[in-house]
Amino acid sequence: MNLFDRFFRTDADDDSALPGARDDRRGLIVSLAAHGLLILLMVVGFSTAPDNPGPVQVELWAQGTVAEAAAPQEQPEQQQPEPQPEPKPEPEPEPKPQPDDSARQAAEQAAQAEAARQAQLAEAQARAAEAAQAKADAEIALAKERKAREDMERRLAEQAAKEKAQKAAAEQAAREKAAQEKAAHDKAEKEKEKAEKAAAEKAAAEKAAKEKAAKEAAAQAAKEKAAKAAAEKAAAEKAAAEKAAAEKAAAEKAAKEKAAKEKAAKEAEAKRQALRAAMRGDALEAAGIPSGNADRNQRGGGGNDGYAAKVRACVQPGVVYNVPPRSGSANPTASFRTRLGSNGQVQGVDLTRSSGNPRFDDAVQKGILSCSPFPKPPGGKYPSYIDVDYRMYD
Repeated sequence: MNLFDRFFRTDADDDSALPGARDDRRGLIVSLAAHGLLILLMVVGFSTAPDNPGPVQVELWAQGTVAEAAAPQEQPEQQQPEPQPEPKPEPEPEPKPQPDDSARQAAEQAAQAEAARQAQLAEAQARAAEAAQAKADAEIALAKERKAREDMERRLAEQAAKEKAQKAAAEQAAREKAAQEKAAHDKAEKEKEKAEKAAAEKAAAEKAAKEKAAKEAAAQAAKEKAAKAAAEKAAAEKAAAEKAAAEKAAAEKAAKEKAAKEKAAKEAEAKRQALRAAMRGDALEAAGIPSGNADRNQRGGGGNDGYAAKVRACVQPGVVYNVPPRSGSANPTASFRTRLGSNGQVQGVDLTRSSGNPRFDDAVQKGILSCSPFPKPPGGKYPSYIDVDYRMYD
């Protein structure tokens, strides 16, 4: 299809053309028709001119233009700037015509004017062709853009339809799954109710059997309890009688044993006192104190020999005890065996008889330990031990 065929096509020939493009094409056709009519009138006018014309006055312009019909305005986004015609060089001044050459010069001037008009017409047609080509290119670009947009919309529509179908399928699958789960849950509930009912019936039967067995067992237990109570009563009466007899015999036996123990304790104490007296006498004799007594070494122990005073003066400061006021005739006495070295150092103190007051016993023991070494006996030799009886009140 050539350029003129494209521009002279009607709207019926191209249904796909845009409305704006159709209006521009129609305006271009009208403009070209007006130009053609003007040129035709000019040619006819020159051809009918007389052979011997009168004086002709010709005006020349540096840049001539041909009046054109106003073309319809295009849309702002599709308007293409038309190229401006290049300025033509100014024609050289022609020599003044001679009177006999006026007809020939007029013809030449007419020919030149016609050539200028033809050039201007060709130039206008070229500009129109360029504008038509630019417009066609713009229409092609718009068509491509529209097609791309339609393709995008189609793809988006297809994507939306696909997503919608997927969503519908997922919802259908979810509904089917929920229905299956509900059916399974209902079935499980029914089975659970059935099992619970069976368990309840079984529990009720077992409970009834247990209650019956419990009643029978209670009756049997009550019967056995009554028999056991009667037997226990008889046994308790027999045991009470036996216990009374045994207690009486035990009391008599205990009284006899107590009397025997007291007697034996008295005999043992007498023997022990005799033994202590004998040992104390031996120890004092070994220390060079003839017929001495260990009590002489004690507070208030009596005796007037110088060694007893020395021992008393040595032990007494170490006995730290607040003696309470005396009440009655009781006089607590603590007995200790004091082991001595060959140099008189106290090697050990053993409690042989307590006074009954542990604090008093400890105070006396500390007093004896603080008296180290013991005062040297008059004979100059220390015994291996000395028994000391320390009385609280003397």
